Order: sequence, then C-alpha cells, then structure tokens
Amino acid sequence: MLDDDDVPPIDWEALANTYVVANGKGGVGKTTLASNFAGLVAADTAADADIDSDTGNVLLIDVNGQGNVGRDLGYRGTSIDDEGSAFYEALRTGKPLEPVSGVRPGLDVVIGGAHIGAAPDMLQATYRMQQHRQVLALAVCLAPIARHYDLVVIDSAPENPPLQQIALSAARWMIAPTRSDRASINDGLGSISRQFQLVRKAVNPHLRLLGVVLFGSGSASKQIHRRARTWVAEELGDDAYLFDTIVRYSEAVGQDARHHGRLVHELEEAVASNPNFWDLRSGRAGTDTTVVSATSVSVAEDLANLAREILTRAAEEDAA
Repeated sequence: MLDDDDVPPIDWEALANTYVVANGKGGVGKTTLASNFAGLVAADTAADADIDSDTGNVLLIDVNGQGNVGRDLGYRGTSIDDEGSAFYEALRTGKPLEPVSGVRPGLDVVIGGAHIGAAPDMLQATYRMQQHRQVLALAVCLAPIARHYDLVVIDSAPENPPLQQIALSAARWMIAPTRSDRASINDGLGSISRQFQLVRKAVNPHLRLLGVVLFGSGSASKQIHRRARTWVAEELGDDAYLFDTIVRYSEAVGQDARHHGRLVHELEEAVASNPNFWDLRSGRAGTDTTVVSATSVSVAEDLANLAREILTRAAEEDAA
C-alpha cells in the first residue's frame, strides 16, 4: 500500500453520474451497450430540450485501444478520429479532457484508439513508483469537466487489466454485460470482478456494481436464462445483480450498425425507409438502396428498456 501522498485529490461528487461498462472478456456487447446507452440518453434529452449542437449533456469516453466506439458512431477514419492522441496527452499531462463536441445531438465523445492502448506503459514510465497516480489518471482528467454533463459513460477495454483499472477508478457505477454461456460468465465476470475489488479497495471506494446484463441472448430462451442466472449467482454470490431486461441476439442488427455507423435506435428510424420486397426483387429500388434489418426495432426497444432500468436502479441505490 502506498502513502496518501501518492493519491491525488479527486472530486468524487463530480463523478457521481459516471458509469463504466466493463467485462474481462471481449465479444459480450460491451461497446455496443456503452455507445447505445449514451446515445439513447443524449437523444432523449435533446428531444426534450433546445440543446446547442456545440454542447453535449452526455459524455462517452472510449478507453479502448480498438476504438470501436468510432465504428458505432460512424466517425472511424474521419477528420475527428485522432485514434486517441488527445486523450493520451490528457492522461500524460493530467490536464482536463477535451471531448469532441456534437458527435450526436447532446453527445460529446472522448476519442479512443491505438494511442490509448499504449497509455498504461506511458503512465508507468511517467509516474514510476506512484501506482495509485497511474490508476487514477482518468479520474484526474475527468473530474474537472464531469459536472458539465448529466451522464458520463465509459467504455473499457476487454482483457487489458491496466486499462480496466483506469476506467473503473473514474466511475461510480459498473455495468457488466455478458453472454449467457458459462465461459463468458465465469471468465468475463470473474476477471472483471477481481479488477473491481482491487480498484475499490485501493483507490475508489465509491465504485459500485450496478448490475449485470444478459446480452445477445434469445428472448424466449427461458431455460438458458435460468442457467445463466445460476452461474451469475455462483460467480458474484447473488443473482440480484441481473437486470430484468435482456438484449436479444441479432447478428444482422450488429452488422448493420457497424456498417452504417449508426446506433440501433437510428437504425430503427431507418427501417421505415426500407423499400418493399417487390421493388427490391424487381430492381426498381436501385443498387445503392440502403436496407436495414427490421429486427433493429426489437433490439432498439430492448436497449431503451435497459437504459431506463439502469437509470432507475442507480437512482434507487442512491436514495437507499
């Protein structure tokens, strides 16, 4: 354990509305959930208020060397995609984050990518024996701007404990998506649970596990869900962490979202513009016609229900 002098002062109240989406295993819907949760809340708030396009009320932070938030939001490879360079510099210097504004109405983004993958090595070299300072790098940069936002969502890196610790150390609430198979629950939840306990004990006693989301599961697979609930209880000691909402499986929706750079509720809106079957078959719709999966309507409903459940549970936990 390090001396208190190694721990920088953090405005923990400013981070009270910060959620980290985390799992120790990849491919469990983590980035999809983070992007869509942030995007849904931003869109909902923007629809109810006159929000300046240069000012967001929701902040999404991509703490991932893969930078897949950029695929979900469609900015990958564009002029705003610096692959995490500005984010890296903020972590290195300890200066406040400077998000990219207006990626969607009401939504600002701290861009991730390859530079963030190198951040743990840089922090270790910069702060050497100050291990707590390394882990709290994001909290230091986020706290000064967090009060500007109603909601902050952090997408963390799978299978990368140093980046996971940096993300967990800046959050109040952890949400853990998982597939329903035993390997995802035992390996993914087991791994992130260990990082959660380490961070909570060492640097961030305010961190709480808000819940576990079954992601990409058949909506009618009752037996599978019962088994998954049992395995979650074995791993975490209680099945009460499971959210009621299950995000159903749809490979077509996942492909459409990343291909078009749209969030699922944006795909839902595009379904109404799909050409009818006969026009497609006859060729009258044109070769450049965009067709998106109609299943996006159901998946968008799941994600909207989950967003409401997340915010409701957090409010109840705070009030308890």
